[in-house]
Amino acid sequence: MTEARAPLAVATLPVVRRIISKLRHSEKRVVGIHARPEWLGEPSFRLGDDLVNVRACPSALAVRDAITQHTVGYLVVLTDVDDADLGLAIRARLVHERLTALRPWEMVKQSFDAPVLDPLLVAEHWAASALTGWEPAGGWAKAPGGALTRDHALGHLASVVFGSSREGIPYLTPGYPDAISILRWSLDPIAVARLEGLAEDIRDGLIHWLSESTGPAGTWTLRAVQMGHGGDALPLALISGLLWPEKGKIPSSVTEARGLVRARIGGADLRPDQAQSWSRAATALLGQLDHPDSLLERTETLLGEFNAEALLERSLILPGSYALRLRAFARSVRRALPDPGEAALHAVEKAYAELMEHDLATSGLAEGLAGAEHDESISDPRARVARMALRLVRWLTLPEEHARTLTDALNEQVRSGGYVEWAFADVWTGDSDREVGKAYRELLDEVAKRRDERDRRLATQLSLVIEADSDPGTLIPIESALTTLVRPLGKSLLVVLDGMSAGVLAELADELTRRRWTEFVDQTLGHRRVLLPVLPTVTEACRTSLLTGSLRTGGQSEEKSAFPGAVGDPHARLFHKDDLRAPGGHKLAPEVKAAIDGRARIVGVVLNAIDDSLDKMDPGGTVWDLDAVQHLEPLVEAARTAGRLLILTSDHGHVVHRDGILCSGSSAQSARWRPAHGPLTDGEISVRGRRVLLGGGDIVLAWREDLRYTGKRAGYHGGASASEVAVPFAVFSPTPEMKVPGWGPAPAQEPVWWNSTVISGRRKPLDSSMTSTPKEEEGALLSVEEVTSTEPRWARFLDELLASDRYAEQRVRAGRSAPDDGRVRAVLEGLLANGGRLHESTLSAVAQVPAARLRNVLAAVRRVLSVDGYDPISYDPDGVTVLLSTDTLAEQFGVPGP
Repeated sequence: MTEARAPLAVATLPVVRRIISKLRHSEKRVVGIHARPEWLGEPSFRLGDDLVNVRACPSALAVRDAITQHTVGYLVVLTDVDDADLGLAIRARLVHERLTALRPWEMVKQSFDAPVLDPLLVAEHWAASALTGWEPAGGWAKAPGGALTRDHALGHLASVVFGSSREGIPYLTPGYPDAISILRWSLDPIAVARLEGLAEDIRDGLIHWLSESTGPAGTWTLRAVQMGHGGDALPLALISGLLWPEKGKIPSSVTEARGLVRARIGGADLRPDQAQSWSRAATALLGQLDHPDSLLERTETLLGEFNAEALLERSLILPGSYALRLRAFARSVRRALPDPGEAALHAVEKAYAELMEHDLATSGLAEGLAGAEHDESISDPRARVARMALRLVRWLTLPEEHARTLTDALNEQVRSGGYVEWAFADVWTGDSDREVGKAYRELLDEVAKRRDERDRRLATQLSLVIEADSDPGTLIPIESALTTLVRPLGKSLLVVLDGMSAGVLAELADELTRRRWTEFVDQTLGHRRVLLPVLPTVTEACRTSLLTGSLRTGGQSEEKSAFPGAVGDPHARLFHKDDLRAPGGHKLAPEVKAAIDGRARIVGVVLNAIDDSLDKMDPGGTVWDLDAVQHLEPLVEAARTAGRLLILTSDHGHVVHRDGILCSGSSAQSARWRPAHGPLTDGEISVRGRRVLLGGGDIVLAWREDLRYTGKRAGYHGGASASEVAVPFAVFSPTPEMKVPGWGPAPAQEPVWWNSTVISGRRKPLDSSMTSTPKEEEGALLSVEEVTSTEPRWARFLDELLASDRYAEQRVRAGRSAPDDGRVRAVLEGLLANGGRLHESTLSAVAQVPAARLRNVLAAVRRVLSVDGYDPISYDPDGVTVLLSTDTLAEQFGVPGP
């Protein structure tokens, strides 16, 4: 019985080059190499000035023929015939008169320029032939330190065998394979076929080493490939993460699916930690792919084939799961209507949080910010609409509080109603899912009912005040705004956005704040101003009265001529639509830019984009940012460059057409007001007085938003709804350090419910000790704490903490940087009253800390409260929620916890 011989090595181009280089000193020009008679390279190549010809010769006759036909350069014959079988005549033509034997490990050492081999590498018997057979044309990378380790050699081998993507990027980094790269490779059927075509011992050896190197995630991917399911490796990884959770149980109805997954990875069982590791690698890869949709669809298809659809809702990345979570959120909203209670609101908040956990809601598959508070971090439009729906539910949860005066009603519209308007407009855009859309419509109907009641009351108060011509109190009449507000503010750019409502201002203010503008407020109020309009709320009456400083109607010529006198500045300029057209290459008309940079204290600009949208587009579907208002963005930047305050105001607001009712036969020439003849219908109110500048001073206004007198348009103005008659007035500074007499950086202007949950039904005003808000505004900001009949438990805790010796020591240690006790108390009260967790904007509002300075104030408070490096105040991973640890406070200051 003959002894089996080890298989011969394959001669590669680098090997042949090295052999020829060593034997070129011989006079003979034929080199015989004892190797497999295989050659994958070009039949000839150049080595310096010499031509080298390579021939694969499976027999002695083939060797003889190759030698006989050889004429020029060197000839290399690759043959598996032994020396003895070649015969003396053939051997005589060869260099050294014999075949050159290939010693695989010696060849490997030469290829890697490594005099020493790792014994662990030598133990891999398959590796020598694999490394010689797959050696690249340029040779292997030199072994670091002169010793060729197992990982270095096999890592480079795997990189070559697994190949590269279409972009030419290797799937495996040489020497550093990882599970995500293995998964990416499994998506390429051509690359997978290359592995499957290897000799069995090489394939098994390479897979064994890669499994060790890449852990469970790489192991199960390779198992799927071996079982012929490489293309499904990523979907199987995602499904495994659902089937083998680290915590909790799966429904009994889907246990069969585990067996189906096992069958696709060779029958081996998965431990939960291994399944989660595999799933995390798949999720990470999805976040790197440009077009992962087909893989997600395949995952959902496999869930169906495995009868495991019940697991779909648990996924944080599958589109089907996102749809289910949206529907669950919509059902929670419907259950909360028409009168949300505390339990119903909690259910809505929970469903929304679960929706936001899904990666499709936020900014990336791998790095979604669950619970993110800033709208700009929510990438999906459906999630943004859901956020607005949540805000409307919160607003409905608040008890209905009727404004006692017109002043209260208009201030409420600027402080809260405008945000309701903003959210209402976004939710109106709806959702593509029928169930979700139905829930949103029901929510909108409930919100509209409350808004209608507020509009009715406001219209009644407006009619009484206008007819009585009574003192408007803290309200500034629109014709007095230039003299009373704008002139004292000094160097500024006044931008009048024709038709801007409180809701549109809220959107614009949000973006300006993100662009590092600091909102300033009148310190006697603590919030944005609102102007009392003239009636009806149309441009020829309201805008002209605003820009001329008198009760009058007119147009651009009257406004331009009267503006400098109204602001008390002979150099003041006012620009209208035609003045703003810039020549090619300019974002802003040079004349306007020169005026803003010039010596005029006040420069005024009228922008018509919002009012124009009522005719030409749907203002209800518009995102009102700086880009949406033509010319506004360059004007804002010009104001910053010139160091001017930016004043945004309007002449009137507007309402959007939504299922409107046409009242015909009224002789009205305007959409929302008509002459005062004929009986009033539901939704109308009669107004007369000196502030009524059209219709002979006696007119009828529509206060219901769905009422109109003329043809259908995208939107209207001229009526008496809050969205039309509340004229917002806001001031922004390019820096919070700017000194403006009577004005200063504002606390966050968003209402509490905008960013923080509320407790339904029973609420109380903030205690006056918590805020420096003037007496007129006391009680306007609402605490989220439930009213109880006794002092809250944390109140004594806070008193004892601030009176403790340790607190006094901390203040001394902080020195001049220590905030005053009132500021520390306000911050801690805001957090303690809300369970130690509060959104930044809400904390700014309840503690009356300017929004632009909140983080600096918090840093100062934290310095005083941090003892021995233990900080009781921190931020949630969402980056915008402030957290307070009462346990840390109690321990560090030696006071009993609340």
